[in-house]
Amino acid sequence: IYLSSSSNNTITGNTCNNNYRGILLYLSSNNNTVTGNTCNNNNSGIHLSSSSDNTVTGNTCNDNSNNGIYLSSSSNNNTITGNTCNNNNYSIRLYLSTNNTITGNTCNNNINYGIYLSSSSNNTITGNTCNNNYRGILLYLSSNNNTVTGNTCNNNNSGIHLSSSSDNTVTGNTCN
Repeated sequence: IYLSSSSNNTITGNTCNNNYRGILLYLSSNNNTVTGNTCNNNNSGIHLSSSSDNTVTGNTCNDNSNNGIYLSSSSNNNTITGNTCNNNNYSIRLYLSTNNTITGNTCNNNINYGIYLSSSSNNTITGNTCNNNYRGILLYLSSNNNTVTGNTCNNNNSGIHLSSSSDNTVTGNTCN
């Protein structure tokens, strides 16, 4: 399913398996709702590129070769909540994206990272479960002013890892 410069749509109850991308919101596809979809065995399950103010909730994005859910290129002010993203390379990945809320997601058994931010600032990451990954949560390369709170990151090489990132708040997480 591919939206380009398309807004105020609802994408719900679809099965998008065995594609390059299961669902793509591209070039200012704003104010959309993506809910209750299954996007497995793709390169990326759900990808938002240059798309903002979207809600991505209750989706299943497992067994993708790269990303479960990927926000890139100034995908800002999105809400990513209640999704299951297991057995991917990256479960939930943000690149050059700000002011997003990532909450209540399950990100387990991924090759690299449960939640990965690169050059992404002012995001809120709360109440997620990121177990049995290489790193549970990684803030990397100028991922500044983020709030990481109340997450569970057990049985990872490192539960929460910050690298070349500043002014973040990390509180009340469980990393065993």
